[in-house]
Amino acid sequence: MLNLDYLFNVCTITSIKGIILIIIILLLQYIFKRNFTSRWVYTLWSVVILRLLIPTSPLENVLSLYNLGIIKRLSFDKGNILLGRLGTSYDSFKFIGDNIPIDSFINSAFSLDWKHLFAIIWIIGILFFLLIFTYINMNIIILFRNSNICTNENILNIMNECKSQINVKKNTKLYISSNLSSPMTYGIVFPKIIVPQEIITGLDCIELKFIFLHELVHIKRYDVLFNILGMLVCILHWFNPLVWYVFFRSKKDCELACDESVLKYLKKHEYHTYGLTLIQILELTLATKINNTIVAKALINDRSEANARILQINSFNKKSKPVIIFSAIIILLIALLGLNDDTCTRPSITYHKQDLYTYLQVSEQNVCVSYGIQPVHTFLLKTNDIPYYIVYYNVLGEKVQFWFDGTVGNGSSRKTLEITTTGYKDIKQGMSESIALEIAQVNNMELINKDLTNSFHKYFYEDTDCNVMILINSNNEKVYSITIY
Repeated sequence: MLNLDYLFNVCTITSIKGIILIIIILLLQYIFKRNFTSRWVYTLWSVVILRLLIPTSPLENVLSLYNLGIIKRLSFDKGNILLGRLGTSYDSFKFIGDNIPIDSFINSAFSLDWKHLFAIIWIIGILFFLLIFTYINMNIIILFRNSNICTNENILNIMNECKSQINVKKNTKLYISSNLSSPMTYGIVFPKIIVPQEIITGLDCIELKFIFLHELVHIKRYDVLFNILGMLVCILHWFNPLVWYVFFRSKKDCELACDESVLKYLKKHEYHTYGLTLIQILELTLATKINNTIVAKALINDRSEANARILQINSFNKKSKPVIIFSAIIILLIALLGLNDDTCTRPSITYHKQDLYTYLQVSEQNVCVSYGIQPVHTFLLKTNDIPYYIVYYNVLGEKVQFWFDGTVGNGSSRKTLEITTTGYKDIKQGMSESIALEIAQVNNMELINKDLTNSFHKYFYEDTDCNVMILINSNNEKVYSITIY
């Protein structure tokens, strides 16, 4: 079963992947400026949304954007690297491919798990923002319930003509409200358009046509779905300021892309009228005293956005085919590279902690194949007994170490001698000593030996399929690790 630490770890890694992708897209936008369409920019933000929603991809390629070696160490908890056998001054360590002080790993006592604390804060934040977005959507639903369905045949005919013009098949209801300051669209399967009463009475038929075209384009492109997915991303990654920036930036780019699509259905002499209509709606919106903060999909959000949209309308020209093809290639490349995962950053497959013993006497190569991930850390521990070649994983948020026979140098020949983890059956790292021993007794684990002479107490049990050593930190009388051998 997935635990909280694992989910937080996955979200953190996914969020960092999102940051890398956001920075690349911002650089592309800076380089190409407005040479490409607004729809191109909006589509790139859609790739970011997907990346932040999908923790791992079925795709795996050396051409991943994340094959940089900077995320791999995030799951490395040096305070608990030696979970099973604590190092002594007589032991020597050889870290494979890393330059980290040895003292950081010797005799590390169990302490407060800050990562778990952050995971709890993360969940609290999710619940908080989920409550806020639920409140917003409930207010929108109430707004529609308190609005009137339009029955004016002339207005409905204008909207139906717009639906035919842009080929929208869905049954779309039109509402009129006195409690709204700008038009909006809501709903995915059964979309609805709501227009303020001031706009219905203040605009002529041509201007209303532009309003309906704009909102119907939102429906045709499923922009409401994109908005909901953006909200979900903000809820999951609320701690990442760049995610919030993308959310609000993408909403503005969504409106620009929508204007761009509308202009394709208009004649050139209508561009100016469409721009004037936007200005008129802005004036009506600013003139009203109605609180518009609950609106998740407003036509115009502020003056700066309106200015950007007017400038785009004035300079609108259909892009040439080479530009369209080149921009499509860039989107495809960003999508393929951005949604790809390298092995070290993808979450590992699920395993049952009670079945860890099945990996005993299994070769290192087969263990890696079974886990489907790269080790977080590897090092050689030389003791008075035999050398251990240790491979450290972070699997489902659990720290797992495979202790291979260090006398063999080949990964296909090295066999697992011990497996150390933070949980076995219902015994968990950080659990009190008395509860852990009680659970062991309940599970019919036979106590065969114990060593209480050092600062770390060791309890040796014989279980059905393996032997188990429970290591207790005598300073706080809590479980430090569990080793299967």
